[in-house]
Amino acid sequence: MKNVLLLCCLLISSCSTNNIIEPIAFKPYDFQIKGFDWMPTPYKLSQHIQDSVLQQQGSQYAAWQYSYIGDHKKTLVSWDDDAKPRKPLTDSLMNEFKLYQPQLAIPYILEKTKDRQVTLINEAHHMPQHRVFTTQLLAELYQQGYRHLGMEALFNAPLSDSLLAANGYPVMTNGFYTIEPQFGNLIRRAQQIGFQLFGYESEGHNGSKEREINQAKNIKAYIEAHPNEKVLIHCGFAHAAKGIYGGSWEKTMAGRLMEFTEIDPLSINQTSYSEKSSRDLENPFYQMTEVEQPTVFINKEGQSFGKYRGESYFDIYVFQPRTQNFDRPEWLNYGNRKTHEIDLSTANIQFPCMVLAYKKGEIIGTAVPYDIQEINSPNVKLVLDPGKYDLVLWSVDKTALIGEYQAMN
Repeated sequence: MKNVLLLCCLLISSCSTNNIIEPIAFKPYDFQIKGFDWMPTPYKLSQHIQDSVLQQQGSQYAAWQYSYIGDHKKTLVSWDDDAKPRKPLTDSLMNEFKLYQPQLAIPYILEKTKDRQVTLINEAHHMPQHRVFTTQLLAELYQQGYRHLGMEALFNAPLSDSLLAANGYPVMTNGFYTIEPQFGNLIRRAQQIGFQLFGYESEGHNGSKEREINQAKNIKAYIEAHPNEKVLIHCGFAHAAKGIYGGSWEKTMAGRLMEFTEIDPLSINQTSYSEKSSRDLENPFYQMTEVEQPTVFINKEGQSFGKYRGESYFDIYVFQPRTQNFDRPEWLNYGNRKTHEIDLSTANIQFPCMVLAYKKGEIIGTAVPYDIQEINSPNVKLVLDPGKYDLVLWSVDKTALIGEYQAMN
């Protein structure tokens, strides 16, 4: 392994009007620290994903890898590798949908969560946009009395939960999908607000049915250990569906939770009505929409529109907006976060280059990066909250640099 230790300076500027161009001194960086190699796996350059991951592990795994490095377009294309165009709607179904009117999703959801002890919200594991949406709900849910956040993606072990709480920020060993920066930021925000996080994934199950049962039993046990306290569950895809799911599952985690407890959780779906790599691959109801913000479609009885499968259903269906800027998706900017355009032209590094932003004080190589982008020119756009960051640049030629960046309001 070849480590290149460089001392140089970098002029960094930001599109934020309050930022001042300042010299940044790069320091020697040893990727051996915390088990790092020169390439901080599992983050891969896109060419490596294309040439190796896609060929060896398939398009779904490649989609996850593209999502980790913030390449949303390639994520969608890879995930949709074998997808087929959807059949168009009949006139009667189109007319049925037209009876529903759009409302902003967040205030509608927050009105419904107030009187529930448990709320379930799903995600597609290749869609950071879904994690951003859950993040935006956290502060208001905490005000409503929610104190616990269960995550399917967290490794389910008491030691893992306690280490997460002790660190105060997400680390690479907390889970599999949790290494994606927006998942890391969901965890960060939850901890900052005051949520107690826990994993509930099944271990050692024999088949899908047993997995759903074990997940529900794990959540039930956690709820019983925190009686009368409000719980948010962030899970994958169909696990939050109510009713009879059919197939080998019979019932989902949500269905089993209702069976094992007297709790009727609020279930929220944000996977059915989200963008695909091509419009003809999208849900045909979603194809009819042009929403600019997360939206629910409500009839005159106040019910959320949604079609799922068979006898399974969700209480609320969120229509997520399509991405307009695939360079850095606009849905990454919320709260105090904004896009910072940074000039790396004085950095002595070869392209393509990966830029990883770490919150100052979080251990490089241990923490989940706050943001990641691969670049092919000396300009990077990072979406950051105000504060200090360590920027790590590593290149295909095994050159490694580290410097500091101040993100202003």
